[in-house]
Amino acid sequence: MLCVWLPDFPIQRLHRDDPDTKSTACVLYRESGNRADVVISCKQALRFGVRAGMSLAEAQALIDAGIFLDHDAAADSCELRELANICYGFSPIVGIELSNDAHCLLLDISGCDHLFGDESGLARRLLIELGCRGYFAHVAVANTIGAAWAIARHGHGTGTDRRLRSLPIEALRISARIVTQLHEFDLRTIGRLRTMPRGSLPSRFGAVLTERLDQLFGQREELLEPLPRPEPVLAEWATDEPICHPDAIRYVCEDLLAQILKTLKSRGQGLLGLTLSLHSEASEATVLPIGLALPTDSPPHILNLIELKLEATRIPEWIHMIQLEASSTAVLRVRQQGLFAANETADNGELQRLTDRLSARLGQGMVTRAQLLPEPIPEQAVGYEPISQSGVSFQLANPKTSQAGSLRHFADPKATLASARPLILLHEPPPIDVTLSNETPASFCWNQRHYRITECTEVERITTAWWQDSGTIRRDYYQVTTTTGSRYWLFCELPSKWFLHGVFE
Repeated sequence: MLCVWLPDFPIQRLHRDDPDTKSTACVLYRESGNRADVVISCKQALRFGVRAGMSLAEAQALIDAGIFLDHDAAADSCELRELANICYGFSPIVGIELSNDAHCLLLDISGCDHLFGDESGLARRLLIELGCRGYFAHVAVANTIGAAWAIARHGHGTGTDRRLRSLPIEALRISARIVTQLHEFDLRTIGRLRTMPRGSLPSRFGAVLTERLDQLFGQREELLEPLPRPEPVLAEWATDEPICHPDAIRYVCEDLLAQILKTLKSRGQGLLGLTLSLHSEASEATVLPIGLALPTDSPPHILNLIELKLEATRIPEWIHMIQLEASSTAVLRVRQQGLFAANETADNGELQRLTDRLSARLGQGMVTRAQLLPEPIPEQAVGYEPISQSGVSFQLANPKTSQAGSLRHFADPKATLASARPLILLHEPPPIDVTLSNETPASFCWNQRHYRITECTEVERITTAWWQDSGTIRRDYYQVTTTTGSRYWLFCELPSKWFLHGVFE
């Protein structure tokens, strides 16, 4: 079993839908009668002392300038189900967990890990998929649902019996009332709880406590309740008199697309992927996949992509059936327009339509974007993925704030300089000869040329864990400036091998 826990999921969803809220203290509350209580707050609000359960008036008194919004639990559940649909690419059995204020995804990955190399590869790829959609998660794999849930929420490492015993009792998926009762008896860990006489637990704390305890260690079976997958959105046209003219095909596609968009509109969704199938009596079916960068409900834009696909494809003769299927959908985001047109930002939709047309004309694999990967080794920290599959949000940078925003996290200028990365990164770093002075580089030789170093930053050590596929890697990086004014990125792979990894411009 694999458990994906999304910490502070309502706050993460808020930041994803409105990135401007990341720089402001955010508080979500719930109204009940004449009282409004805090449901969850971001880390900035926590620093001001705002906690869940606090009254809204008290929270507003602690924060001078913040964002206070009504918590939309239904929207959280809907978004979690959308993420569950993504997980079907990793497992055929996916469920969700909403109890105890936990937003978790549960996957039965039995027999699926080899498709991604191993369990670690599957978990890493799933984290990347969630990261592309703006979410941060903790992932754990164990033999039972309870163990995977407990490790993802309250620990890290393996799901051994000894490790599970050291976890707090909150890892049993029990209510806050039972947790408070157990604390009154000084029962704070699962190991301590298991030493108590089993017969006295149900009468004191209820039968659910022993049930959760048995499920954690696999002594009682717990089945994963799979989330039902949405019905496919499909429109079909068939005729006894085959057609072959492109204009006739476009006319049929326009009618089928209207049916699909009408169904998606009732669900509040937009089209993210489309599959056009042309069935001919003279040959096998021709399948044309069409991908979009962002969900849309614009018929002219989608029809334009279909026409581009048809122009670049040899259309078979005697077509007797045409099918359109929404292969991928997503929640359609609607942004309220401003009161005055002068306050509106540039039309980012033009950029989206351009990338969609290029993907349809050249192929999805030819229009890509850079993607940061959770890898410490610099040459492995960036990958490329098709824009039509990334769900990337097209936002034009503000030149007045982009530079300040990139440096505001570093209060120390030296830390900012030491953590910088060169624009030119060599995929295979060449070995170089380095002369040291006071344990720092003083000069180096590269391509039969000698470079004397005038400035050198502090060392930046990059290491990997021993369980990585490439083994343990330990590197000490230096940014150096030569007498010619050029800047280079050198590293020493311990114990004493030197390489040139990048050039600054």
